[in-house]
Amino acid sequence: MALDKIKVELPTDEYYEAEVKCRNSCPVSTDARGYLMATVAGKYEEAYAISRATNPFASICGKVCGAPCEKGCRRSDVDEAVVIRNIKGFLTDKRGPETGDLKTPLTYSIAPGSVEPELNGKSVGIVGGGCAGYTCAHDLARLGYSVTIYERWEKSGGQLVQGVPVNRLSRKVVADELASIELFENIEVKNGVDVGVDITFQELEKKHDAVFLGVGLAKGKKIPLPGADHEDVHIGLPFLFDFNMREKWDLTQHRSIVIGGGDVAFDVARSALRCGSPDVQLACLEREHLNEMTGSLEEREGGRREGVTINDGWGPKEIVHENGKIKGLLVSKVIRVFDEEGKFSPQMEEETRLIEGDKVFFAVGQGSDLDFLEGSGVEVTPQGWVKIANEETLQTSKPNVFVGGDIAHGPKLFIDAVASGSKAAQGIHSFITGQAPQRLKRKLTFTDLPEYGRHSDYVDEERDEREELPVKPAEQPEFNSTVEYPDEEAEKQSARCLECHIHPTFEGDICILCGGCVDVCPSHCLSMKTIDRVDGGEELKTLATMEFGSMEVAEAEGSVMLFDPLKCIRCGMCAQKCPTGACKMSVNEFEDCFA
Repeated sequence: MALDKIKVELPTDEYYEAEVKCRNSCPVSTDARGYLMATVAGKYEEAYAISRATNPFASICGKVCGAPCEKGCRRSDVDEAVVIRNIKGFLTDKRGPETGDLKTPLTYSIAPGSVEPELNGKSVGIVGGGCAGYTCAHDLARLGYSVTIYERWEKSGGQLVQGVPVNRLSRKVVADELASIELFENIEVKNGVDVGVDITFQELEKKHDAVFLGVGLAKGKKIPLPGADHEDVHIGLPFLFDFNMREKWDLTQHRSIVIGGGDVAFDVARSALRCGSPDVQLACLEREHLNEMTGSLEEREGGRREGVTINDGWGPKEIVHENGKIKGLLVSKVIRVFDEEGKFSPQMEEETRLIEGDKVFFAVGQGSDLDFLEGSGVEVTPQGWVKIANEETLQTSKPNVFVGGDIAHGPKLFIDAVASGSKAAQGIHSFITGQAPQRLKRKLTFTDLPEYGRHSDYVDEERDEREELPVKPAEQPEFNSTVEYPDEEAEKQSARCLECHIHPTFEGDICILCGGCVDVCPSHCLSMKTIDRVDGGEELKTLATMEFGSMEVAEAEGSVMLFDPLKCIRCGMCAQKCPTGACKMSVNEFEDCFA
């Protein structure tokens, strides 16, 4: 019986770039591998520069980013991902704007333009002073545009200051990151200007050559539950706004219930503790043991540590009243949250129970406030987001209006907002100049390493999170309990990186087919096959014909070495074992640029 052929892929530049999954998983393509390697070497300035190259909010991402880079990290195939975000926090603590040096971080950006640009006589208005708006302003300022940011509230930062509790994100870090960007003399920030109230959108269009919308999703949502119209039922986002920007609520006499399982729900729950609530219960449909909960592990562990009780797998059914007061939340046990196709389709059992409490908060989603766009001609989607007409430029239905952040793509991470702000800046520049928008590119160079001697103990090093100090939420509501790594620990954790830019390569002319490299490989990432056993499409046929004269001869006489990058731990034992030097460890170096 004929054996099935093995599907193979011939490596290209795109393949080698995708091999470093942490970088490819980052919305702004931050070279996490690069700053990890520089940290291992103790080159903290260089490491910070790499982390800041494509991201003007590196310091924020070192504290509260959802870390998609870690979700892509290949180390998780061995045990657990490298603590990439924590290393960034370590670096920004040493070299970011929060050190007091606001200017130097600006010099590390590789976005097109200059720190001291020549003004081009064009202006752009930006509605919303959050991550998307400030990133767009940063990139446009480098290109010589006069930029005005219109921010509704007295403080810029968007959800960084309105939504993320102060105990999780230092307001000094936020202020310094924003102040660094504001050093551009061609950026003007107008706080306390509510577009649609203090100035119409049409007036804004007349004042500027283009407008960017980055207003986010600042309105919370409610589920239409029976009993939800009680005065002690609240939406979580206004509560967080008051906690962060106004006066903290007094919950000392109230047992709190939070409906929702995402990060916002945990922010509400942990903030309720800081407002003195003696008991905080969180209820959500999603089941934690099935990894259905959208709240991050850090938030869940932090909530538990501080005293939040998590009732996962229980769906809200009714808010129960008794004698005019809330008695609690009636919940039903969940059978399933998603159907066979992965669509949200919850089903409940008949079993119910009452979660007792007298103050209820909804944290079940976010909506938009786009009244200021009424009559503007800017189209809005049925979900209430601004409709994107061109995904490459983030242009809306009006050619001079662009959009980014959550109002464009729905609720996502801060780093997604940064990415869209940068993309929109290039789209605006393209619209005004008529030039094609520039995109981040990577120049690859390949070098064989004459020596590669990596000790194997890095494979045994375990992931260690940052230290969390004990905290009494009600007594220390603004205390940030996270402690950055000491130098030695940061370098040790960075050294857990598998160095995915390094891999074995083979020189067929001097290979003697001894199989020593295959035999010695501890992770079984190498295998040797005859060409007739593999299917590499037309590319393999062309290459085999070039080498052997015809595909028939190649299948009869030729062999190939197969490499599985998902299994490789970059130990270098294959190259050390090779008796002829046919197997080498090669490194892919990357140079980031816009083109």
